[in-house]
Amino acid sequence: MALLTTGLIENSPVSGIRATTVLSVRVVNDDSASASVQISGSYVSGTTTTAYVLEVFILEPGEVATRSYSANFDAFQFQFTTSLENVEISAWGKDNEGNLIAAHRVLPAELDLLDQNGGAGPTGATGATGPAGETGATGATGPAGETGATGATGPAGETGVTGATGPAGETGATGATGPAGETGATGATGPAGETGATGVTGPAGETGATGVTGPAGETGATGATGPAGEPGGPTGPTGATGATGPAGESGGPTGPTGETGPTGATGETGPTGPTGATGETGATGTFEPNPFAVYVQAGAVGGDGTQASPFETIQQGVTAVSPTGTVHILGGTYPITATISVNKAGVTLKGYPNTLIELQAAVIPFAVTGSGVTIDGLTITSDNPYAVPFIQLGGSNHKLINNYFYGPPQAGPSDTWVVNRGFVTQANNMQNLTVQNNIFYFLRQPAYLNPNTTGYIIDNVVYNTRGFVVDRAVVVLSGNSWGSPENAVDIALLVGTIAGPPYDPLADLAANNSDASISDQR
Repeated sequence: MALLTTGLIENSPVSGIRATTVLSVRVVNDDSASASVQISGSYVSGTTTTAYVLEVFILEPGEVATRSYSANFDAFQFQFTTSLENVEISAWGKDNEGNLIAAHRVLPAELDLLDQNGGAGPTGATGATGPAGETGATGATGPAGETGATGATGPAGETGVTGATGPAGETGATGATGPAGETGATGATGPAGETGATGVTGPAGETGATGVTGPAGETGATGATGPAGEPGGPTGPTGATGATGPAGESGGPTGPTGETGPTGATGETGPTGPTGATGETGATGTFEPNPFAVYVQAGAVGGDGTQASPFETIQQGVTAVSPTGTVHILGGTYPITATISVNKAGVTLKGYPNTLIELQAAVIPFAVTGSGVTIDGLTITSDNPYAVPFIQLGGSNHKLINNYFYGPPQAGPSDTWVVNRGFVTQANNMQNLTVQNNIFYFLRQPAYLNPNTTGYIIDNVVYNTRGFVVDRAVVVLSGNSWGSPENAVDIALLVGTIAGPPYDPLADLAANNSDASISDQR
């Protein structure tokens, strides 16, 4: 087992910009067995250290995993716990454009080894220096030992990133442009000639009468056919054709064509009517905020919900967003003293880095109903323990992903704590719920799953609670893991919960959830 740390990485802004905004972690399992890896991260603000990353996963032999975490803080540090020694870890800082920051590079050999019993504690105060003892006599110098063989040369370290390119030299001044030549004068245009008048068209002449056609001549008589020759004899000559009769006289001559009459005069063009007055110009339209992408920012004043001018409260964003749209909750602290009702189908509440939702009254912060609502990337806590859940869910197809839920400190054993919970489902009114990649800690319970809830509770991390409570719900629990301090139990199956899948056999349920401790009260 190995416990390693990057140590504290200073990342104060220069000219308002931090060098590193994302820390990229690369983990390689060089062992022949599967290795468990835990990554935890915290950031420092003034004298306060806040945990914000906790991830546990399994790495098969030879497998490589890469993770990226927000590091847009003045100072931050990461710790790595591995079940095997032959797991190699390196970390690189990256800026907004994805460029590597050499100053924030931590190679495997540069990681600090922590104490195996849970990390280095704070250094105690230096005790007073005792009096110096007498100097003992110098012992005789022993003979020099033989010089050992030279060790093999270790592998070459990774090549560092290429240094930044120096600034380009200044561009020389552009030479002056010579004066343009004068433009010659344009010649005068000659006057247009007058248009000649159109001649008058005369009347059309009369058509002459058609002459009479004379009678046709008689056809001459056909000559007689000579007698046929005797059988077997030659054919007799053909008789002569009779003369053609004379042709009849032609009809009278065709009358002459009359002259074309003159063209009539063209009428005058009527005058053009006056042009109507131009109507007044209408008012200039304005750009409306996009109802499918609404932004909120704690402390904003008088915004319209655009990214450039966000609303101040989450409730304003939920009221303005259209179904299937997204409310972008920008970084800041949002005090909650009244319930936010989220009842529009397909809406997403998307949290940004450093977004903190702080309950400051005994009300349920988020009441989710309808269908298809997603809550992603929020950190939710309260200023005092309140006997309410942070989220109440009813309807179908909702998702809680990538969130942090934690309560304020409470004294004594967990069974005496105020019943504050990460989320609660409505009885007989929550179907196909997905709860994935969330972290729950310092709560009475991470969740209470009421009767007939269905869905999936997968890949979450839970510690210092009394565990998931299943009250006659039918949900698949898989890939969940448990941190430290450990939970009172990890999963509790209450009276009336079904036997058989997805809960039995209990050995499989425990194995599929990081050796969970299960309280079976059925």
